[in-house]
Amino acid sequence: MPNNKGGKRYKRNKNQVKENKTTRLKDVTQSQEYAQITKCLGSCRFEVLCFDGKKRMATMCGKMRKKVFVNAHEIVLVSLRDWQDSKCDIIEKYSASDVQKLKQKNLIPKFIKLEEKNDEDEVMDDNLGFVFDYSMPNDDSLSDKSSSDEESDDSDSDDPSKIDIDDI
Repeated sequence: MPNNKGGKRYKRNKNQVKENKTTRLKDVTQSQEYAQITKCLGSCRFEVLCFDGKKRMATMCGKMRKKVFVNAHEIVLVSLRDWQDSKCDIIEKYSASDVQKLKQKNLIPKFIKLEEKNDEDEVMDDNLGFVFDYSMPNDDSLSDKSSSDEESDDSDSDDPSKIDIDDI
């Protein structure tokens, strides 16, 4: 389908993200609550810890599916259901700057950890299973080894089962 809207300038602004969106805050009259995602279950379902202290299963609303991606430990706004207390719907995702604004307004409780990092994911083993011995041998240990090698050579000549190639 041809582009009838304009030329290069129209196409240039096509993929820009709009940063001037207004953040939706919690509305008590519509039974909304802030929550933190604890586990991703798949099929746009998540396990969330609501800030009222309850764990619920949250489903992403239809307008956010395939457009907004949420990960574990992010702060979202959920709409509570009147008929099911154990389920809710995710209606808004907050960016890092929005979370800082909510924290300044004391809307996020203190027991919530905002930036939680897994130590297991960040552990990097640079040695790749190799063990390196950086100790330098002493001169005494080298002279001891050389004298023990000479003694072993003398004992080898007494053994008739061993044949020296130079003797052939």
